[in-house]
Amino acid sequence: MSEEKKIQKTIDDSRRAFLKYSGMGFAFSTVMGMIPGNPITGSLGWKAFAQSEKKVSDELMEIAAKYGKPTGKYGKIGEPVTLTVGYQPYCTPYWTSSINKQAQLWKKYLPQGSNVVWFRSLSGPLINNNMYAGKNQFGYMAETPAMRSGDTVPCDLISVTGYDVGEAGAICIDQKLLEEGKFKEAKDLAGKNVGTPVGSFSHRQILAWSEQTGVKTNILDQSTELQITNLRAQNITAAVTWEPYPSWLEQRGIAKRWLTGQDMACTCKKYNPEAVDHTYRVVGSLLAIHEWLRDRPDIMVAFLKAEEESRDMLMNDRDLAAYYISTDISEIHPAVTRVVLDMMVWDGRITPECRKHLKAVARMWKEIDIIRSARTKDPDKFVDEWADDRYLRLAIKELKAQGQWTSEQLPGFPKEARPDQIKPHTWKTYEKIELKEKPWNASKA
Repeated sequence: MSEEKKIQKTIDDSRRAFLKYSGMGFAFSTVMGMIPGNPITGSLGWKAFAQSEKKVSDELMEIAAKYGKPTGKYGKIGEPVTLTVGYQPYCTPYWTSSINKQAQLWKKYLPQGSNVVWFRSLSGPLINNNMYAGKNQFGYMAETPAMRSGDTVPCDLISVTGYDVGEAGAICIDQKLLEEGKFKEAKDLAGKNVGTPVGSFSHRQILAWSEQTGVKTNILDQSTELQITNLRAQNITAAVTWEPYPSWLEQRGIAKRWLTGQDMACTCKKYNPEAVDHTYRVVGSLLAIHEWLRDRPDIMVAFLKAEEESRDMLMNDRDLAAYYISTDISEIHPAVTRVVLDMMVWDGRITPECRKHLKAVARMWKEIDIIRSARTKDPDKFVDEWADDRYLRLAIKELKAQGQWTSEQLPGFPKEARPDQIKPHTWKTYEKIELKEKPWNASKA
């Protein structure tokens, strides 16, 4: 059996075991012990691990100490690893993952002999479950579901993937209804069926919009695919979803973006008025589980370097970035893939203003009982402890020393990186684009 098949078998066996035993009410530690081939149950010995610590700086080990005493369960510092990473290729704010995967930038930074198994998901909950079961060391999702993960899984937000300047989220209305002139004002959506994945940043958007307009809708918990089906059948009036779906719906003539985040205030307006005034924003998130943050700080920094180079391509060669993304989601029209990159700022840092935004989201999620564990009892303290980008800052420091581009060259949340970003974008701008592969070299600082 090949190594790839062995990895997949372990993942499949782990999923079956986790579902079987967790359903019987076993404690987490007991369930993990029953999972076949689970690396958590193995041990390479503390002495061997302690010797390997000398390969990393005291600063790096100090960050790792936040998560407890290292155990050596995941190998010695500098040894190759196999990572299983949960990502969402159909969600623009986390497209650093698709670049990292398709361009295989991680191979440049992880120890030679390492492997990454990419677990595709259409939404955050399944990634959340995999992180809980120890099957995904990293997980990509928006800040909104990421907080639910932080509420239920021992994990931290170690980096922002990027943020939008208002267009990543949209309320989409059936194109025929708009052409008939039936929707002109906010009140026209009162009492209407609206589909959105509950717990998503789109859910947060429709709630914020309702608060700001005083218009209440009938929210139905629906996946993005189900929303498209129900829009066509006119079972719902609106779909609240994320890019690239809104632009793709327009390109296919199914629906139009009736309202985007550029047309409304952010969650911060109500829940953290101390934040700089800005339109509705979404922040992409990269989560990592505590056990790996504790035992393999070298892998954390290495993976984050690959993420920084992914952001470099997304900011500085958007045509090439669109090409790699299109190889991951080939059914999306190239013009759609390309245009949504213009809507994003790919800054990985958790800046002070970004932290204010995170606190606003946490306060909202606490108010409506989405987060409810002891860890999130105080939403502000939760964000301060959970949102920790110190590993990223070290990765940036080392890349800068090598003369490479880093997120520090960007203006920081919630600012746009270019003047064109604050204007509405359309897929028609790139209607005739042909995406091609070409050589890539990391940009200079």
